[in-house]
Amino acid sequence: MAIPRVFISSTCYDLKHIRENLKYFVKTIGYEPVLSDDGDVYYSVDAHTHDACLTEVATCQLFILIIGGRYGGEHKGKEGSITNNEYREAVKNKIPVFALVESAVYSDHYTYLSNKKTNPDFYEKITYPSIDNIKIFGFIDEVRKNSLNNAIVSFNDFSDMETYLKKQWAGMMYDLLAERTRNGNAKITNRLIDDLTIAAKKSEELIKVLLRTTNTEQLEVEDKISKIELIAKARSFPNLVETLYNSRYLSVLDLGEFPDPKEHKYWYDFLVATNDFVIHVDDDSGYETYYLYDKANTYIELGPELDSKKDDPMFREIQSAFEALKQVDPETRKSILEEMIIPF
Repeated sequence: MAIPRVFISSTCYDLKHIRENLKYFVKTIGYEPVLSDDGDVYYSVDAHTHDACLTEVATCQLFILIIGGRYGGEHKGKEGSITNNEYREAVKNKIPVFALVESAVYSDHYTYLSNKKTNPDFYEKITYPSIDNIKIFGFIDEVRKNSLNNAIVSFNDFSDMETYLKKQWAGMMYDLLAERTRNGNAKITNRLIDDLTIAAKKSEELIKVLLRTTNTEQLEVEDKISKIELIAKARSFPNLVETLYNSRYLSVLDLGEFPDPKEHKYWYDFLVATNDFVIHVDDDSGYETYYLYDKANTYIELGPELDSKKDDPMFREIQSAFEALKQVDPETRKSILEEMIIPF
């Protein structure tokens, strides 16, 4: 099972006890802590150790930034300290950052800002007892002035940090679950809109048929209606794929790259033939279960056999749409498949 990796960034020696407590805390949550002083960073023989830390940051999913009273070593070849650039790498990769600053440093930062405003000629010459380098205050400002994810919280001891992180990560989990609900509702709404659009097109075609029909053409009406219904059913295929996988678009660039739907029995066989999907067999539980994955690693269960869910309402609907797609005329089929090509 994949678990989140949490990069813990700070100067090492003055905050060693804090880093050790954080490492233990992250492990108890069930996540993987990553600390440079614990050998968790791979130091490539082809890169400087400072750059190796940045590479490791990009592999993590969460980032804890601790700002203490020591500025730390300058990053070789870059502006700012190693910690500064680890933070910037997290921001660049859009990794959620949880920034904490020692309360004494935060208090002196307030004094620094006041002096900067009232004593612009002397504020940099004033001694601030909690820090060894005034650049620390500039780094705090950098974090606070970021347009996103710019929260910064002071702490007195580790218990403050633990309480804060527990609340923040619980809030993040709630937000993720709420987002799933919102996405589910949005998918239902989009599906209804798509169905209404298809129904409107179907009604429009039916009206045209009826208006063109004379008494001598009554025998052809049912056939024409059947064709319209078949086209409407076929047009629902991209919408159903989007319902299952949050996207209807495939990585094909033109129609010539599409497999021929008529050469495939089931809808999932056709999707696999596009090379954007793969069927995976899981037998970890002692019996085989088939799953259909897309390139984003979204998956649905196909069952213990590939056609075992053929009577499931959703599977029956998408298979019915796929059968209709195979039966419509080539021009209609072409226009439907074009809806699955990413628009540029």
